Amino acid sequence: MTQPQDLLLLDASCLLNLYATGRFRDIAAAQSRRLGVAEYVVEQEALYVWCPGPGEAREERVPVDLSPLIAEGLVLVLRLEHQEEEATFVDLAALVDDGEAITVALALHRGCAVATDDRKARRVIVERVPSVPLASTLELLKRWADEASISHSDLRAAMLAMQAGASYAPGERDPLYGWWQAVIQAEGGT
Repeated sequence: MTQPQDLLLLDASCLLNLYATGRFRDIAAAQSRRLGVAEYVVEQEALYVWCPGPGEAREERVPVDLSPLIAEGLVLVLRLEHQEEEATFVDLAALVDDGEAITVALALHRGCAVATDDRKARRVIVERVPSVPLASTLELLKRWADEASISHSDLRAAMLAMQAGASYAPGERDPLYGWWQAVIQAEGGT
């Protein structure tokens, strides 16, 4: 049975970023913690990624389907269940989007970590709930690349797919920005 401290809860943006790589199952399996997501995020926010068309065009939306990963036990879906969680959600919802507020409320009360790239959400977590550990999309991607010895070309393909399917590009302040740039800018390689 997974203990709460073994869970890393993804907000909608991290979920969509990783799903858009086309390698979400492998990324989830490579993490030291089981991945979780709030039911609200699954049902209301992380609904689809884009399938790239010719050039920069976005061809069509592809529904996010976590059911195989949930069935395999790689992703756990959580919902608010206690008054304390709900009260924390309401407090945080005044500061950040609902999906992030629910994710952080669950993490706080269940002893989990949160993966988010949203600068405002990260700031609120650090200021209001500093006991909640933080992770980012690039940290999870790098762990997968390192743990599974992903080839440079496969990593680059996943990054480009994430960029196209979820409109992801890290900010220059991200500690792993240089790593991202080096992989994205390289042509091929192993």
